[in-house]
Amino acid sequence: MKFIGKYLVFSSLVIALLFSGCQENNPLDVDVAKIPVKLKIIRFDLDFYGQPPSKLPEIKQKYPYMFPSRVPDSIWTKKMQDSLLLDLKTQVDSVYPDMKPYKPAFIDVYKHVKYYFPEFKVPKIVTLYSDWNYMRKAIYVDSLQLLTLDNFLGTDNRIYRGIPQYIKQNMNPENIPVAIAESIAETQVSPPKSKSFLAKMINYGKKLYLMDAYMPYAPDSLKIGYTAPKMQWARENEEGVWQYFVDKELLYSTLPNLDLRFLNLAPYSKFYSEQDMHSPGYIGRYIGWRIVRSFMKKNKVSLQKMIQMPEEEIFKKSKYKPRK
Repeated sequence: MKFIGKYLVFSSLVIALLFSGCQENNPLDVDVAKIPVKLKIIRFDLDFYGQPPSKLPEIKQKYPYMFPSRVPDSIWTKKMQDSLLLDLKTQVDSVYPDMKPYKPAFIDVYKHVKYYFPEFKVPKIVTLYSDWNYMRKAIYVDSLQLLTLDNFLGTDNRIYRGIPQYIKQNMNPENIPVAIAESIAETQVSPPKSKSFLAKMINYGKKLYLMDAYMPYAPDSLKIGYTAPKMQWARENEEGVWQYFVDKELLYSTLPNLDLRFLNLAPYSKFYSEQDMHSPGYIGRYIGWRIVRSFMKKNKVSLQKMIQMPEEEIFKKSKYKPRK
């Protein structure tokens, strides 16, 4: 089983020690030790997949929120005994026979969320499969956190054969806390009112900054989903990327193809140059993140206020200067 220990079996103290050298004077390094969090993890995947169809009524009674009324029982009974899903089950069960080792990592994320948003209600985690939908790794809905374990089996798992490397590189157990933090941030940040490229970048930056707060000890590469070389490229070429956006007059453009080139999940960003293959995907998110970080460093603003502010205002007050 492949994992990074700091996310699976850890305490806040252990993490602080692990990253104290690279997270000096981190304003988001807050004490959450006394914040009470009780977490319940429910293994729907064990109760459903591989069970005989005769058990469906019992399972539906136990998990009514998992069975939309519009879906006929025949669909569910097929899923229970589907050969591909049964093969998937063997892989999930081998990687996740028990979720207890992972609870400290999840609890740490929820503690940080509650620190900044005291009204936040810790959801119960329900594990299931996404049926190979890698875009829906974790879903947060009020009292529920749906966690699709088939998306975290390890990059080299045979189930992922045929999936592009830039996607499966983030399908490891250590990516679960990231997915949880991201799913919460997604619900807290409203879509930008402006359709400009700049507004969209900063909107992503808001979400990534929330992830900074919820996972203050995690490396940036893990939060944004970059490999070490791609992370290095982003840092070393930040000034050049920003200058490209400015020179091409893209900041206030509303062209939809900019999303595909610089914001959407992709193996690399598209500057239409020889350097494209070396760049990470969605580099616009990284720039937006840097802008929000600059804003939060220069302005004494709470997370609650920051996520409500217009992206244009954040940009103006950020006095952002790209790293050279």
